[in-house]
Amino acid sequence: MTVKPENKPLIGMLAALVYIAIMGVGMIYMGHQGIVYGSPEMFDTFWPILILLNIINVVFVILFFGWRNAGFGKLNATRLVWLAPFVVFLLYKWVVSLEAMSAFPFSSPNWSTFAFFGFVTLLIGTGEELAFRGILLHSFLGEQSSRTRVALAMFASAVGFALLHSVNVFGGEPLPDVLQQLGYTFRWGMLFAPLMLHLRNIIPLMIVHWLWDFVQFSTLISGDLAIVAHDYIQGPIEIMTALVLWYVVLKNVGKGDLANV
Repeated sequence: MTVKPENKPLIGMLAALVYIAIMGVGMIYMGHQGIVYGSPEMFDTFWPILILLNIINVVFVILFFGWRNAGFGKLNATRLVWLAPFVVFLLYKWVVSLEAMSAFPFSSPNWSTFAFFGFVTLLIGTGEELAFRGILLHSFLGEQSSRTRVALAMFASAVGFALLHSVNVFGGEPLPDVLQQLGYTFRWGMLFAPLMLHLRNIIPLMIVHWLWDFVQFSTLISGDLAIVAHDYIQGPIEIMTALVLWYVVLKNVGKGDLANV
């Protein structure tokens, strides 16, 4: 379907709003069922919803954008080095998590739950990245985008991603925790948006997002909170990396040409 360039931001925002609204409805349903946000029972409720959201994302991509214009361009592999700070923290979390999980026999139901968490968090990673770093981010970009427009695209992507997590309050998460999560996810969005444009391919971000959520939620099984206790170190590093990436991306936009991003 041919879409006028000036209409793409509206379609991108619609896709993001649909994603957020469906997640909100799911949270409300979960709350009415007495299921607490962050509990293992939440995953039983949400995996069909997450499959639906991934399907809706695919429909938006096929109808209005095309895969290349939604983040599936040719990967610039040499730029994966920008993920290094994030990967260091990720590896640390996985080492701690697997060490805690090793206390359970492999035949333990905990390992089956662990595998199920892996499946559900994969749906989360692919769905959220495609919705906010794929569709929403790229909907604001044109063939002759200015630096202002690229900056707006990255900012809109970060705001949309943060707002997605505001619906967690309907799932019973305390408001102070939700506000803290909004700040954390906005910071993540401000880092991952320029990473998307710099790498030119969304798949590495999907993988990192999946593995990050997977190991975070594994604490529901292992009970080891050490993997979530060092944000005071991670936060400043992410902010500095994001600032440098914003500078690099906007500097390389040139005269409205994204080819050099």
